[in-house]
Amino acid sequence: MPRTATRLLPAVAALVAVAALAGCSSAPGRPVDDYAGEPKGVQAPASSAGGAAWAAWLEDGARVAIVLYGSSSCPPKVQNISVSGADTIKAVLAPAPGGICTRDYVPHTTVFATPDHITKSAEVNVVLPDATLTLPARQG
Repeated sequence: MPRTATRLLPAVAALVAVAALAGCSSAPGRPVDDYAGEPKGVQAPASSAGGAAWAAWLEDGARVAIVLYGSSSCPPKVQNISVSGADTIKAVLAPAPGGICTRDYVPHTTVFATPDHITKSAEVNVVLPDATLTLPARQG
């Protein structure tokens, strides 16, 4: 093997390892999970009666679940989130799918890693295009 190739081999291997590790983590603000129904082990607040959106802390505050209601065949989803202050998360909805949707009205959950700069010791607002949801302050 030529000397130049021998010198480049460790650098190429390091780049491949970094790229592989980067592929394992989710992009900031992107969902880490997305599923039909409400989050397991979390009781929906009374304010969600009738299909109002709501949000909840999961995994001791490590994640945030946003629950939206709509058609089961064309569920509303949150595409990404961003932070606009220590107590505010802005959510961007995914584009509505085209086609024919069923006329049922069911919950759909999108889960995100809690952003680093979000406080958990005070209420956090989750701002949607047409509503603002409130995550309660976490104790402890």
